[in-house]
Amino acid sequence: MLSVVVAYLTVAAALASSAVRPTRTPQRRKIVVFDADVDPKRHGSIVEGCGGSVKKSLPLINAAACMFSEEDKAMALLMRHGEVKWIEDDIVLNIMGAPASRARVNLACLKARRPGLFKQTMPWGVMKIGAPSAWERATGKGVRVGIVDTGVNVNHPDLHYNIQGGFDAISETEEVIDDNGHGTHVAGTIAALDNNFGVVGVAPEAHIYAAKSFDSKGRGMASDIIQGIEWCIAQGVHIINMSFGTSESSKALQLAISKAAEAGIILIAASGNSGGQNTVLYPARDPHVVAVAACTKEDRIAEFSSSGPEVDITGPGEDIYSTYRGQRYKTLSGTSMACPHVSGTAALVLSMAPELPARDVIDLIYEAATAMDEFPPEWRGAGLVNAGAAVNYAVKKRL
Repeated sequence: MLSVVVAYLTVAAALASSAVRPTRTPQRRKIVVFDADVDPKRHGSIVEGCGGSVKKSLPLINAAACMFSEEDKAMALLMRHGEVKWIEDDIVLNIMGAPASRARVNLACLKARRPGLFKQTMPWGVMKIGAPSAWERATGKGVRVGIVDTGVNVNHPDLHYNIQGGFDAISETEEVIDDNGHGTHVAGTIAALDNNFGVVGVAPEAHIYAAKSFDSKGRGMASDIIQGIEWCIAQGVHIINMSFGTSESSKALQLAISKAAEAGIILIAASGNSGGQNTVLYPARDPHVVAVAACTKEDRIAEFSSSGPEVDITGPGEDIYSTYRGQRYKTLSGTSMACPHVSGTAALVLSMAPELPARDVIDLIYEAATAMDEFPPEWRGAGLVNAGAAVNYAVKKRL
């Protein structure tokens, strides 16, 4: 009986203790955007004065990613601060992962990690868009393509020669490790080497600049993406591939994208994998960005491909075979896979006509697209990207 009473009193005491213990709301990182004339050196003192700490500086947009122990109190102080423009949650975005169960490893091609001993595979998407017909005139040589993603495997034998730089925005180091595989897959479609083994990309001599803004689970905070974009701008990239998205907009990310566009960079993003009408995700729906839908081998719009008036063009996105982490190769599906076909095409055009401004390159790619008139524009945009025709158009532009 005594043991029962003791047990009862112990439980009651625990309940009482938990009842009076204050409920702690999990801290969320915030992005604080300052007025344009505020010196970035003052960000820390302003934030600390409101009870917070700066975790990441974002000079591209004159902002900082911050944490606050007493969020409500800090927000009230910051909102009244004359040098703060706005504050928003540092939202989480996701890579456009493979829908359903379309991810498959090609075990036979694992042997391709030994250069020169096994036959090179031409992915159907690279062939479909006519990239090989462009290679006599343009291979993407000298064009710098930024890939904001999960990183790129810098040691992959089908990529290493083309990788010219990397930056890990999460750890803020130059050591880039793709612990997911998505970014390496995207990189292979853009610029895998034409080297008689593995696969070949749309622009096999384009230079890759890898900005790791997403973790091993394919999640990336807006501040890390902004920092990745800023690094790409600093490297003088011509194109940024963004195979990620969210239904929730971020004013800070929008500002960063507008800064990249002002720098003359071509911005290309995956439309999304949710299917249905009016489902294009951000940043693809941003007016500064080329939104890419996905098609199948049978020239059908993929069921998973997001649609809406923001869709600009279509690329191959089903069962795409490309490079992967661990010096492997893998087949994936998604608008993430369609997007780099367009980025690679832009690299081909720029290597043929480097003097063309970004807007002209984009318009030329739309004009050269293969018609898909059986589908409404909201599904396919200008049509299927056609790399061969786009390069031919670029040649005519130069004459």
